[in-house]
Amino acid sequence: MLVQGLLSILAFAGTAFGELVLDRFDNSGINALGNWHGCDGSMSCQWNGDSLTIQSADTDNSFFTQFKGACQDLGSFNDQFLHIVCSGDKKFSVALTQNNNGCDMSRAPYPETWDIVNAEDYSNGEDIYIPMSHFNIMKSRTLGVALKAFRNPGASTTFSLIEIVDSAPGGVPEKKPTGPLYFSCTRPNSIAFGIDDGIPSLTEDMMKIVDSEGIKVTFFVVGNSLDNPDLPFKALYKRALANGHQVGFHSYTHPKLEGLNSVSAIDDEFLRSHDAVMRNLGVDSRYFRAPYGTDGALTRQRLEATVPGTKIINWSVDIEDWIWGPNDPDRQQTLAVQRDLSKGGNLFVAHYLYISTVEQLRQFIKDAKATGKQIMRVDQCLMDPNAPPL
Repeated sequence: MLVQGLLSILAFAGTAFGELVLDRFDNSGINALGNWHGCDGSMSCQWNGDSLTIQSADTDNSFFTQFKGACQDLGSFNDQFLHIVCSGDKKFSVALTQNNNGCDMSRAPYPETWDIVNAEDYSNGEDIYIPMSHFNIMKSRTLGVALKAFRNPGASTTFSLIEIVDSAPGGVPEKKPTGPLYFSCTRPNSIAFGIDDGIPSLTEDMMKIVDSEGIKVTFFVVGNSLDNPDLPFKALYKRALANGHQVGFHSYTHPKLEGLNSVSAIDDEFLRSHDAVMRNLGVDSRYFRAPYGTDGALTRQRLEATVPGTKIINWSVDIEDWIWGPNDPDRQQTLAVQRDLSKGGNLFVAHYLYISTVEQLRQFIKDAKATGKQIMRVDQCLMDPNAPPL
């Protein structure tokens, strides 16, 4: 234990060149700082003694490696470079994650946010050098590095080193802008419901409950459903807007965007979705929720390029209708809401896809009100100056 502790201190202190070694991939349980690292359970991770080989069939999967205490102040490293040594496929994303303001994994959200880049943009042979300044997060509470959104399901990547170094050999590309990613409201004592796609037979019941509870919510709309004249969604969301609710966009066909096979396919989802909301509802929205919450560098970069200034809205309260919706006699969705609210979560993800969800919606709202916080639209909870006054 004494030797391991000394090695961790030396790794943190670095060398005379100011390096900070985060991970050498020589121990499946801990990284070079003596902190946790590990893979999501559904991806293939093979430890090789001095490296890690990753293969993933799902862009939702990630490998995480944490800095000191999962909340390290890296502000002094902002002019340096994140250096990753790897061989094989480079079609993946690198994220620098930010912890919540309590640096507490038992609080929601955890992590609070991250910024992300495309590894391929910075790759030169087996070396990837990314300026730390390209990660727009609060570096005073840096949680860790995530290797994620592996876009080539048939390929593998082998990693042998992650470190922060003083300099990079040669030039590095300009940062491709990425929109901000939110998991929680920023307005004190606020809660927001983000309600995604649903089914026609439940639209009326859902809207009656929301309006009878006297709250304003944000709907994230799938474009092809809005464009379909045989479905009731255009009329539903027009009514929602007239009643003071907010509408954002949610892709055109609801795919995992980062897994699409071309940049043009990703762009098409954003442009057609945004256009559908504009044409049908007259709203030039700058609020987007990714299908399944999937995030990757290409998704973030292309959203900012196609619909500039858009905020990406994830969540810190998950009703878990995707697990329990089809069969929920024990009201597990309500228990999930109560659990996340007790952790401090304040930004909901919900759907109206199942009768059980709509039957419990009034209880979700009651539980949110019981926190003493005010329920409002997402743009209001993020203190958008263009949002209507409370």
